Amino acid sequence: MKFKNSPLFFKRIMIPAIILVFIYFLGSLGYMIIEEMTFLDSLFMTTITLTTVGYGLIKELSEAGTIFTILLIIFGTGTAAYILITLTDFILSEFLSGRIEKRRKIKMISKLKNHYIICGLGRVGLEIAKELSGNRVDFIIVDNADGPIEIARQNNWLYIKGDATNDETLIETQIASAKCLFAALDTDSENVYVILSAKSLNPSIFVVARATIHETINKIEKAGADRVVSPQIIGGRRMAAMALQPSICDFLNTIMQIEEDEIKLAEIEITPNSRIDNVIISEAGKKYEIEALIISVIDKGEKISIKKASGDTKMKSGQKIIAIGTASQIKHLTDLATE
Repeated sequence: MKFKNSPLFFKRIMIPAIILVFIYFLGSLGYMIIEEMTFLDSLFMTTITLTTVGYGLIKELSEAGTIFTILLIIFGTGTAAYILITLTDFILSEFLSGRIEKRRKIKMISKLKNHYIICGLGRVGLEIAKELSGNRVDFIIVDNADGPIEIARQNNWLYIKGDATNDETLIETQIASAKCLFAALDTDSENVYVILSAKSLNPSIFVVARATIHETINKIEKAGADRVVSPQIIGGRRMAAMALQPSICDFLNTIMQIEEDEIKLAEIEITPNSRIDNVIISEAGKKYEIEALIISVIDKGEKISIKKASGDTKMKSGQKIIAIGTASQIKHLTDLATE
C-alpha cells in the first residue's frame, strides 16, 4: 500500500517499533544477567512477557527478576499496544480518506457542465490548466502518466487517469455537456484520434488542438478541430515580432494578463433577451454607461471579423463582442450581454 503521508508513517510507526526492538533486546539481556538464564530461555521469557500469552515461568523469579518483569510489562506491552493502535488507525484513515477523496472526485465530475477538457498535461497542457485555473473556469484533465496525474492532484485539479483517445475515457469526463476540449497530446496522430472521438460524442463541442508539425495542421482541421495551434510557429513569429515591433508586443502582453488591474481583451457572447440584445452600440453606451471599447462584433459561426464596429452597429443575440477595457469595465459589459 502506498501511503500519501510516508514521513508521518515513519514518525508514528517506525520510531516506536525501533524502541520496541530495543526493549526486546534489553529484556533478553536482563534475564540473562539477573536470572542467569541461557540466551534461548531469556528470549522465551521476554517473548511471553511482552505478548502476554500466559505461559508458565521457566523458573521461579528472584525479587530483582520480578521487579524487572513488571517494568518490562509496563514499558514493553505499552509500546506494543501503542504501535498496534497507531498502525490500525493510520491504515484505516489512509484507506477511508482515499475512498472519500475518490467519491468526492466522482461526484464533482458528474456535476460538470459547460466545462473544459484538457487531454494531455504536458508542457502545453500545464499552461492551459494554469490559465483556466487563474480564470476560475471548471475543467478536467485526462492523462495516462503518473507524473501529470500527481501534478493535477497536488493542485486539486479534477482529473481522470486514462487514455484520452478512448471513447470510454472521454465519456467519464462528461463530454456530452462540455463546452470545449483541448487536444494537447504529444503526437499529432493522437490528437487526431481525440478530435474524432470528441466530435462523435459531442458534435457541438469546441475543439482547440495542438500541432507539432506544420504539415499536419490541415489534417487536424479536417478531423474536426475548430482551432489549431502550433507552438513552434507561434513562438517563432512572436520572437520575430518582439524584435521588429517590441512596443506592440509589450502592449499585447499587458492586455492579455489576468490581473484585475490590467487592461484586457475579452470575448463576450450576447444572450437572448439581454439588455443589449437588438441595441446599437451608441445607444447602449449612453443608456448603460459602457466604458469598455467595443472593437468588433462577430456574427455567429464566423471565426474572425476584421471589421471595425461603429456606433450604428446593432448587437444581436448569438453574436460575439470583442472589447477592450479594465476588469470592471469588461465585467459591466458582460453583465449587460448575459443578464
